Amino acid sequence: MATSVPYTEEGWRPWREAAAAFQLAVTAEAAADGENRYELEQAAKKVILHPEPPAEG
Repeated sequence: MATSVPYTEEGWRPWREAAAAFQLAVTAEAAADGENRYELEQAAKKVILHPEPPAEG
């Protein structure tokens, strides 16, 4: 589990590793599909940070 207080190298390592993995995945996906890397990253972040509520029905 990542923690922020107090700052420790070990506490933040999971966050840094997850961020690096995300960046590598976005770069690879954008290159494979010929997409704009920045736009792909922003679209992914929007879905992650602001998910739409599930549709009813």
